[in-house]
This record gives sequence, structure tokens and C-alpha cells, in this order.
Amino acid sequence: MKLNLHRCPLLLAILLQTSPLWRTVTTGIGLPAGSGIAFLRQFLLLGGIVGSIDALSGATGPSITPKTYSGKVGKQANFTVEIQNDFSYIIDQVKWAPILPPGQLPPGLGLVSNQISFDPVIISASIRGKPTQAGTYQVLVTIGDSSSVDFSTSATLTLQIAPPDLPATIVSGPTDQTVTQGSDTEFAVVVSGSTPISYQWYFDGNKRLDGATNSTLVLPHVPLTAAGTYSVAVTNSFGGQMSSPARLTVNPPVIVPPFAITSVRTAGGQFQFEFPTVPGPSYQVQFVPVLGKSNWLTVSNFPPATHIGTAQFVTPLSGTRGWYRVVSVP
Repeated sequence: MKLNLHRCPLLLAILLQTSPLWRTVTTGIGLPAGSGIAFLRQFLLLGGIVGSIDALSGATGPSITPKTYSGKVGKQANFTVEIQNDFSYIIDQVKWAPILPPGQLPPGLGLVSNQISFDPVIISASIRGKPTQAGTYQVLVTIGDSSSVDFSTSATLTLQIAPPDLPATIVSGPTDQTVTQGSDTEFAVVVSGSTPISYQWYFDGNKRLDGATNSTLVLPHVPLTAAGTYSVAVTNSFGGQMSSPARLTVNPPVIVPPFAITSVRTAGGQFQFEFPTVPGPSYQVQFVPVLGKSNWLTVSNFPPATHIGTAQFVTPLSGTRGWYRVVSVP
């Protein structure tokens, strides 16, 4: 038969009221005055504590402390429920119900069987394991006394699982760039790993660039002397990595010589002419029927030349009477 401790105050009151009789009886039968009631004193001391707790609590029953637990992916976790027992009930039922997400504990964690001791009353109920997924989870835990239908209480536990401790790793590094002198350019790196992450850019191997401590390195108005290789070191508290070097090529600005349209002729029903080209820019042939009367129209595009040479423009002779010019496009 199980003893419900919320009935203890009445028994304790009877014992306290009859304590003088115990003293008289032990003295009358020849026992030492103190020894006869030694056990009673110890019992009353323990009972008084229990009764006081029960009286102060108003016999409302044990309670669970809502709590937020912190864990980390890949690290052993032991989230033990805190149950405040006022000894008015014997807790022998502990139930779990994951509610966020519904019915799901953090992957890698499990509910550990309850360990209950009655002398004294000790409850050990835990969520343990190594979580494998970061996030915020909530679990509803309910406790009760199976012999007392009027008692049951619950509380929500919040489990906050942080991402794992990962070293800084380069996902994609800086790539080669080719620009014209005086232009702007930039190098960038994409990384993964636990934050915070630090960055340091280098020029031509080991020349540290002061102030270049972001994931993107911006180079405005690059001079010819900026040509070379650029790399970046990324680090955090758990490790780091150096990127492969990316090369910056800086070309001098292209100087386009004056155009001289040559070899203008008509042959086979076509109008033809030639013009000089240099590597770098692309070219457009433009046309206007009457000078000053309308806007120039682009009638042909020429891709950038690979070497100094000559390009030729050909168009049908009929319906193309007017003025032609050649322009360069940087």
C-alpha cells in the first residue's frame, strides 16, 4: 500500500500532542529520560520538515520549472527536467510530448527512461544524445501521482540547438580579372563555417594589404602596378584556410588612331569601303541619309580585332545613298 504524504500533517499533530506521555512512560519503566524519545525526536524533526513544506505549499503538489536548454550540433547533451517536489504526492508518472515541431525531438536526441527513488523521492528524467540538426524545439513534460487522480501538472521545455563548431572553409575563391588601366575591379570569396569569420587579403603571395579585411576586396582606378596575384586568408576560432591566388591583368588604355575610310568603290551592285582596326575596341558603321537632318543609325557591328589590320564594310548599292561613318566602342 502506498502512503500519500499529504496526509502526514494530521499524524504529526497527534505525535506532537502526545510527546509528554512518551516521556512519562519511558521514565516509569526505568529507561533513561532522553533515550526513550530519541527516536521520536528524530522522527518528529523529519516529520516537522515534511509537514512544514506541505503547509507552506498549501499541498498544491510538485511543480516543473519551465526552462530553456542550450545545446550544439555534434556535442553530447543532457537536458534533465527540474521537478520541485513538496512531498505532498509521490511522483511516479512522467510523460513527454514534443510539440514544436509536433511529435519531433531534435534529431539525435532521445527520451531517457525515468529513474524514480522513494527514499528519498528522487526523479530523474532527461533528454539525451548528440543533436544533428540546429533549431528551436519545444517539449511538453507532464508529471503525476497515479494514486491521486486530482494531481497532474505540466510545463514546456525549450531546446535551442546551435549550429556545430566548424572551421572557416572557402566555398568559392577569387577568380582572375582583366581590366583596363584606370578601371575599377574587385575580388570576392564565399566561405562557410562558424561565425565570426575574419578575412585578410594578400598581394603577390605574402604582402599583407592593410585594411583589406572583408569578404570582398575592392580596387578602384587600378594602376598598371596593381597587376599581380591576390589571395585571402579566412579564419575563425576553429580553423581557417588560404585561397588559391587569383591574377589581375591590367592593360594600358587603347589608343584608337584616326579613322581613314579607304578603298571606296562600287562593284557588282554593292557599295564597299575599308577602315583600319586595332586590338581592343569594337567598331560600328553608322549611316544617315542627309547630314544634319536625322540621327545616325548603326547599320553594322564589328567585334574587337585581335591584331592591327583592316575591316571591310559591304552593303547593297540600291537604297543606301547617304553618308557613312565609323565609330569605335571601348
